[in-house]
Amino acid sequence: MGLREELEARFGNNFSDSLVERLSHSADMGFVPQLVWAGIKINIIPDYVIYPTSVEDVIDAVKIALKYKVPITPYGRGTNRYGNALTTEGGILLDFSKMDKVEIDESNMVAITEPGATWKLVDLAAQNKGLQLRTFPSSYDSTVGGGIAGDALGIGSYEYGFISDNISFVDMINPKGELVHLEGGNLALVAGAEGTTGIIVKAGIRLRKYSPTEALVLSFNSFDDAIKAIGEFYREVIPAWHVQVRGPTISSYIAQKFNAKLSPGKWNMIILYPSLRSSLVEPKLYRIAQAFSAEVYEGEWTGWWSFNHGVVAALRTKGLLIHQHGLIHYTKINDLVKELEGTLGRLGELSPNSGFDLDIDLEKREVLLVNAFTEVSLKPNDKKLIYDLAKNTLMMDSFVKVGGSLLSIGMFGHKYSRNRLSAMGKTFQQLGIDRYEVIKKYKEEMDPEELFNPGKVFDPKKRGKVVFEIVRRQQEALQFRFGIGFVKAVVPGGEVSGYSAVKRFLDIFTDYSLECIDCAMCVTVCPQFRLIPQVPYAPKGMFDFVKGAISYHHLYGSVDIPDSAIAEISGCHKCGLCDGVCPAKIPISSLLVKLNSIVAKKVPEEPPVKIPLTQDPEVASIVDNNSDIAIWVGKYLVDNPTVAIAALKILKALGLKVKLVGTEYDSGFMSYISGGEKLQQKIKSNEEILSNSLEVITIAPEDYKVLSEVYRDYANMLGLKVTYEVSPIDIRVLKSIQIDGKGEEIYLHVACFSSSYANDVIRRLSDMGFRVRKVEGCSGAVLEKNIGKRADMMARALGSKYPTLITLCPLAAAKFRESGVNAKTLIEFIAEKLRINIPTEVKVSKIELSSAERNSLQATVLNSIVNALTKRVNLIADTVTFTTSGVDEYKKIIEPLVKEALEDASNSINNYVSSIVEEKKKNGMKYEDLIAYLSSLTKELNAVISSIQFDSIADGIVEQVKRQSTEEFDASVLKSSLVFLIRDNEQLLKEKSIKMLNVS
Repeated sequence: MGLREELEARFGNNFSDSLVERLSHSADMGFVPQLVWAGIKINIIPDYVIYPTSVEDVIDAVKIALKYKVPITPYGRGTNRYGNALTTEGGILLDFSKMDKVEIDESNMVAITEPGATWKLVDLAAQNKGLQLRTFPSSYDSTVGGGIAGDALGIGSYEYGFISDNISFVDMINPKGELVHLEGGNLALVAGAEGTTGIIVKAGIRLRKYSPTEALVLSFNSFDDAIKAIGEFYREVIPAWHVQVRGPTISSYIAQKFNAKLSPGKWNMIILYPSLRSSLVEPKLYRIAQAFSAEVYEGEWTGWWSFNHGVVAALRTKGLLIHQHGLIHYTKINDLVKELEGTLGRLGELSPNSGFDLDIDLEKREVLLVNAFTEVSLKPNDKKLIYDLAKNTLMMDSFVKVGGSLLSIGMFGHKYSRNRLSAMGKTFQQLGIDRYEVIKKYKEEMDPEELFNPGKVFDPKKRGKVVFEIVRRQQEALQFRFGIGFVKAVVPGGEVSGYSAVKRFLDIFTDYSLECIDCAMCVTVCPQFRLIPQVPYAPKGMFDFVKGAISYHHLYGSVDIPDSAIAEISGCHKCGLCDGVCPAKIPISSLLVKLNSIVAKKVPEEPPVKIPLTQDPEVASIVDNNSDIAIWVGKYLVDNPTVAIAALKILKALGLKVKLVGTEYDSGFMSYISGGEKLQQKIKSNEEILSNSLEVITIAPEDYKVLSEVYRDYANMLGLKVTYEVSPIDIRVLKSIQIDGKGEEIYLHVACFSSSYANDVIRRLSDMGFRVRKVEGCSGAVLEKNIGKRADMMARALGSKYPTLITLCPLAAAKFRESGVNAKTLIEFIAEKLRINIPTEVKVSKIELSSAERNSLQATVLNSIVNALTKRVNLIADTVTFTTSGVDEYKKIIEPLVKEALEDASNSINNYVSSIVEEKKKNGMKYEDLIAYLSSLTKELNAVISSIQFDSIADGIVEQVKRQSTEEFDASVLKSSLVFLIRDNEQLLKEKSIKMLNVS
């Protein structure tokens, strides 16, 4: 048993080596990905991702890493900017999303928390007990484990200091795989060590009594006045809780973007303090205002914690933001400004390539946390960016020159680690502890192989040594006297090749992904993440996936993103909660719909299946083709036809006659989400069926979405008159019946396209006396019945959380039941309450492929493609001198060859599939069973082709070309060209492989 097998055997569903999981853990708020894109081969893509759920899981993961001598890296939310949570040599990454339990010890005023809990989660739990956090990082949605590991500062640090000042204990797993308990001075081993000395599994966070918070803003006309006011705070010991000073440009942008109560163009000091202390704080504030001619007005507490990331979002308007933060004594602030002005331009005047602005937190012990921001004109995917990133080095040096330090070390600033851990580590200085020496000695003794978060904090000797290249490359940009601009002028710019490659797969989604600031606020509100707490299932993870894919290209020379991966990252609920909290104002939910369409375009249509719904005379009696009420059953009920029977029987009980539109009809939903290319044709054909109807009742939410909205939008353009009203069956029935709910609790699953009428359903059920609990989470049943695994994970998560699910979506009900979840549709539930008998199972021809048949189909597809390309290796080898022209040009040369090869491959696959069908016919399989079998073949073939990573096929062809060719050539250009061409013609493979099959 090897490493992978051992990890999978031990962690099961909490282990993954999928491309989606790996790439989604390859970015944070900083610029490490851009450094990789610039040619620094930091392997920021983990080989394996584990989601531990217990201390025992972490111990076992560490022991396995030790056994195989594989690096292991802890990951919280990836909101820092120094690469702390990113790998440097791949290996195992531990994502603590599933270890987020919080218990409040009221008597001792301590929160006992697991490392994956966010500060927001801890604060809310504490507030439920009349307590609250003393201090927390400005990244409120970052994790406790990450905050302790970095010994962060933030909101409340004016009164309570560093995170290390507010910890009662930490339990961690050390590099020997042992559980150790740390208190008092021993906390120096973990606070600020950034995961290099151990992995945090539990912590005690000190709390304070809850108090309403007041806010005042002092608005100063000049930086000098603001600095003098800071001095007064320390001299007067004003008993505030949090004090922050925002520069004039920052204030202007924050006021504009977030409607914050700040004076634009002024130096604004925000003071937060408990209401109880108003009489102690406010008189001193007014005296300071009078002394320095400051305007005073009431501020607001709500939302201030978000504005550190909000500043980043607001300032990214004209150019890319470069941000550095460090710690200095408050008397050194003028010295720091002089240093920065010498390289960045004037303070308070922030524009691309000119000037900088500051955001300053006052901390305990007369320490300032200073955030310095400067803008550059380049995009984050420009080849020249690494030279502008050299300004980070200038800013780092400036902090140290005035006796300060960086806030964090990560993989950037090893030479500053003593300053950070000892010079500015007042918590442990006061205990007589040299934290730098303590951590360094412990690391050397306990982790000689440097397996724990290698490349961070200290100069690496064995692992992660590539991080030295960061400093070398940045110093290279500074070798001329302030020569960043000169170097940029002589270096070619333009898009990095990885960006261009990934955009081919993900289109506009790629551009928006680079605007994500990794604040993780979307993660906190995402209902799917609450069900499946894994990074790819929240928008941040989806955007990080893009950055990871670009990095993958630069690390390995090429990248291929299968449709199954796109389906997995885009299969969200589209509830829009992330849109509402995103500081960068990214239209996330609409982007994910567009991402869905990329996959949907390539899903081949399945053969229509007509299910006999009216075999029961009772059901048949409701059908009247002359009725002006139509019930649209549609193709999506093929997997769950009992719902249609239940709906028909309920409508019969209501005394209705309906025109039946059966399972052989397609509303065009997939055509709609794939861009509408075939939608107009389907609308026209369906209008012939519906034209005489006054009302159309739908059963599947997908059909409701299309018939009620999309058909009306297209009607004028197509010259059609849509006169009918569309009603979802759930609302139509609830309007007409009365049931005594008797306080019964219902867990109502609201599927994506039922959200427009779900609240009406809930209201009506509540009025009947049911206690309705709303459950969100896309089952992914439409796309993922063809590809992906997200739907299965969602079903398992919901099944483990709720005893029974009542869903508005028949597709979701089928998917849930398939996964062992006790689920039924609302219509089936209502039928039971009305004592209407419905069949437990409708006889449907549904034949699944065996495991052997699946494996054989997969092997046939792969071998057909490889063999077809191999036949053309000689001719490809004869063209490789043209690879010097680049991918776009070389693609044009070999495109006919690749298309011809894929035609051959699809014919081979088609012959294989045809032979299987013929064999089934010879063995006496009935016509309806053959149709069902062909449907399963279509789905499986789609899944196989959509899941293949064609770069592995391209690797083999490139190696064959190397053996054939006597010319030198660019292997990465050949590989990328092959991957793009195969992926571009993927639809050809799918359609022609299953075309013209005779089942009659």
